[in-house]
Amino acid sequence: MRKAIFHFLAIALWMPFRLAAADPDFSSFFQGKDGCFLLYDLKADKLVQRYNARRCALRVPPCSTFKIALAVMAFDKGVLKDETTTCKWDGVDRGNPLWNRDVSAAEWIRNSVVWYSQRITPQLGPVTIKNYLARFDYGNEDISGGLTNFWLGSSLKISPDEQIQFLKKLWRGKLPASRHAIELTRKLMYLETSPSGTALSGKTGSHVWETNALGWFVGHIDGPHGEYLFVVNYSEENPSKHEAYPGLTARNISKDILTKLELY
Repeated sequence: MRKAIFHFLAIALWMPFRLAAADPDFSSFFQGKDGCFLLYDLKADKLVQRYNARRCALRVPPCSTFKIALAVMAFDKGVLKDETTTCKWDGVDRGNPLWNRDVSAAEWIRNSVVWYSQRITPQLGPVTIKNYLARFDYGNEDISGGLTNFWLGSSLKISPDEQIQFLKKLWRGKLPASRHAIELTRKLMYLETSPSGTALSGKTGSHVWETNALGWFVGHIDGPHGEYLFVVNYSEENPSKHEAYPGLTARNISKDILTKLELY
């Protein structure tokens, strides 16, 4: 009997740390980039991975990951009705065929269409946006960089740690917004299902300066191995000229790490 109890306690003590012990050093996934990784177990209600604590606490521009918060605001205020709400293309060639056309709300999120966001923010207005950011506790809540640019490498900044807290509220339905707004935003974030049956939802974020690049991928997985939130963020000096969207690199890094952890 005592042996059985000891065996049970040993398993109970070991299991919460199984993921943390699997690969505590994720530097090989970032290949010289200054990157971080966070993994939050929704069912256990605990953070199970936090690689590169300094970077995890560093506030940087959210770039297109801000579309998640903006979608909640827009659906909650009725600026967007549902995933089919379409904005007409203004005819300006922005160098991306997925942007050079009329765009629905679903396509806005899936293809990260910047000009669509820039149509929404003036309709919401600065006071409404500031109020939502405060209620969401979203980073530094600073929109002084301009109503159509504040999230694009400008004034608004958020840390990976704060992204996890925001995602927790989103997936638990705790954001101060309607159920419709929250559920539709989560629906639009869905990307794919892995061969193992794990559904991946997420949003990339990218910004490239002359000598530095910033990449984000934040999201949620749910499948036979559990339900988790995750964040990958990195910066890279002198990035390749071919890397126009560092967020895509961040997405690949995320999938590689989650696969290594046998979660995806």
